[in-house]
Amino acid sequence: GVARIDNCIPKTTTSDLLAYVNSQLETSLAEVSDNSTPQLSRFANVLAKKNRWDMLLPLEESPEIMSALRSLLARGTILGATIESILGPDAELYELASLISDPGSEPQVLHPDFPYQDTLPPALTCFVSLQDILPSMGPTTFLPRSANAAYHEDLKQRLWDLHSTDGVIATAPNVLSCLKAGDVSLYNPMTLHCGGANRSEVRRCLFYFSFRNPVLDPSTEGASLRPELKERGLTLRSLRKVLEK
Repeated sequence: GVARIDNCIPKTTTSDLLAYVNSQLETSLAEVSDNSTPQLSRFANVLAKKNRWDMLLPLEESPEIMSALRSLLARGTILGATIESILGPDAELYELASLISDPGSEPQVLHPDFPYQDTLPPALTCFVSLQDILPSMGPTTFLPRSANAAYHEDLKQRLWDLHSTDGVIATAPNVLSCLKAGDVSLYNPMTLHCGGANRSEVRRCLFYFSFRNPVLDPSTEGASLRPELKERGLTLRSLRKVLEK
């Protein structure tokens, strides 16, 4: 349900993109605060909202994002080839955003991004670390091999008793995603996971995107994607053409 790929983008690219994300957060918060831009055009809903943001990102207007995506998705890259081998070149761009967790943010509850379904996988999500992530910064915890009916049913039952020692989740192995700058976690979004509490003094930033399985009915409802990008209906194939220009 989850794989790690190291050194997917150069350190200079992660540094530039981290600076851009920090700057864009201030800009987006200001745009929403003065009512010049609707909140849903800049931020998606996120679990455990205190000091935590799911910030929607642009495409062509950011050279930093374009450079990162070229390193990640161009033909011949490991990540791009992996996504294409599983979902095909017509996989739909479903999300393009940044997850930001400031010091003092609380842990999220265990959750999947997609409900369980027989189509495997409904999408693939890529978390790209923009910095070296330490355990105190609240990295993502994944439960490998949890993208199945048994885990999802157990999670539903735990809504009534989160501390139950019964069921598959109680004894499930888990992995703390302490990535280095430029490393990637690629996962099936039915996999159970959660962001941790940031007990450090450092902001944690992830750049992320996902591609949706083209065999599913086209939909971007609930996707962390700016409205203007939703309207374009970009696929892996067409996104590569944009990146090649």
